[in-house]
Amino acid sequence: MSTIVGIDPSLTSCGIAVVRSETRFHIPSDGYVPMTYIAGLLSVGHPGKDSASWDDRSDRIVSQTRHVLTKIPRAAELVVMEDLPSHVKLLPSFRDRCVLWGGLYSALRARNTPIAVCNPKTRAKWATGSGSADKKLVLACVREQWPNNRIHNDDCADALTMASMGALKLGWTLPFEIKDRHHLGLDVVAWPKEIAA
Repeated sequence: MSTIVGIDPSLTSCGIAVVRSETRFHIPSDGYVPMTYIAGLLSVGHPGKDSASWDDRSDRIVSQTRHVLTKIPRAAELVVMEDLPSHVKLLPSFRDRCVLWGGLYSALRARNTPIAVCNPKTRAKWATGSGSADKKLVLACVREQWPNNRIHNDDCADALTMASMGALKLGWTLPFEIKDRHHLGLDVVAWPKEIAA
């Protein structure tokens, strides 16, 4: 069994998708075939406010980092994280999100987990066909791609999209039609050296 994780980092609602590939279904003409399925899909977060003290903000970031890490299997073959948007003003909430992102990335590296980084526009285009698609459209498209699963919110949809990108990169079978945009989108993700080829 192999595991890939997608992460949409956030302090208030971090989307986490854990997908697995297992050879467990028998089709008479093909023998046993691999199946990719969702092993876990959730969003976790800690409320906060921009006016919080430095200590409170630090405690929130550390708590969220630790909480997210408990949801990521140590044996994950790959983690695909959404990159930070480059056009956001440096408000306290965005600064805190940057610290969370760096903490997650560093902790995963310390575990020797291969990490890919995906631009938010690439993620949107991969899911919908448009890099400017809003969160509602991404959620609707991902629900169509994974119709037998309950996808709670757009953060989960974002995370599942990134996990799906990682699965396709590793040659897994996905439960929806793979289009040209899916293969093209993989070309602009920052893959770790272990799977970059």
